Amino acid sequence: MADKGSGKRWPSQDIDADVLGALAHLYRGKVYRSTHWHNRLDNSTNWAVVTTGIALSATYSNVNASPLPMILVGFLVSFFLVFEARRYRYYNLFRARARLLEAKFYAPMLSGAKVDVDGQWGPLLADDYRTPHYHISFIRAVGRRLRSNYSWILAIQAVAYYGKLAIHPVPLTN
Repeated sequence: MADKGSGKRWPSQDIDADVLGALAHLYRGKVYRSTHWHNRLDNSTNWAVVTTGIALSATYSNVNASPLPMILVGFLVSFFLVFEARRYRYYNLFRARARLLEAKFYAPMLSGAKVDVDGQWGPLLADDYRTPHYHISFIRAVGRRLRSNYSWILAIQAVAYYGKLAIHPVPLTN
C-alpha cells in the first residue's frame, strides 16, 4: 500500500497468505473467547449486586427486620468472589494471547514496520498452546476482582449492617 503523502510503501512482509489468514482467524477466536469469559465475569458480579440488593431490602423492610441477611449474603458474595476469580484466570489466559498477537504481530504490521516472524513471540505463543497454564495465581485473581468490584460490594454490605444496628439497636429477646 502506498502512503499518499510521502510516497513510501509499507515493507513487504515475509508471511505467506495462508499463515496470515490463520493468524487472523486465531486472533478473532481469541478475542471472541476473551469476550465470552468477560461476560461470564459480569454475570457473577451482577449476581453479587442483586443478592446484596435483596439483603438490603429484607434488612431495611421494617423496624423488626433482622440484620442477619446482610451477614448471610456477605458469605454468598464471598463465594461469588471465589467463582469470579476462577473465571478471571480463564479470561486472563485468552486476553493475554490476544494481546500478544496485537502487540507483536498486528501493531508492527499496521505501523508500517516489518513483522518479526523470527522473534520470541511466536515460540512463546506456541509454547502457551502446547502446555497451557494460567498466567496469574488464584490469589492474585482474587485480589484483582476484589479491588475492581467486590471491595465496593462488601463495603456497602458492612456499612448497611452497621447502619441497621445503629438505627435499630434492639437487644436480643430470645
